[in-house]
Amino acid sequence: MARSPRPGHPFFAGAPQLIAHRGGSGLAPENTMAAFRCAVDEWDADMLEMDVRLTADGRVVVIHDETVDRTTDGTGRIRDMTWAEARELDAGFHFPDPNGGAPWRGRGARLPLFEEVLEAFPEMRIIVEPKAPETAGPLVRIIRAAGAER
Repeated sequence: MARSPRPGHPFFAGAPQLIAHRGGSGLAPENTMAAFRCAVDEWDADMLEMDVRLTADGRVVVIHDETVDRTTDGTGRIRDMTWAEARELDAGFHFPDPNGGAPWRGRGARLPLFEEVLEAFPEMRIIVEPKAPETAGPLVRIIRAAGAER
């Protein structure tokens, strides 16, 4: 049996919502500050959607995949890297343009920390998915510390 939305729940109120999946990932490298900025400025997105994972030193990083291989110039699992290592990766390395070029390569696109996204977009509604169970606790602590629970 299908569940119906909870009446009056603010998530379901109003007109259809434009949710920027992994930020404006058609405009800029996914899950980067550039992608989130494009979603807000160019698409007038109502919500930002992102995925988070932990680094080896417990930092909550915005990245979808278990490894950095597909979206950066690095290789390996994000959970095996420290934040110092992860922040040096070029998150624009593989982002293509329609002609097969790499317009974001070497332009400073980096993996952001979740707390950086909260700080940069305090008024935005954010849908965040912890990709592993151990990420949930640190994620909730960051949300509470920022006063962003509701």
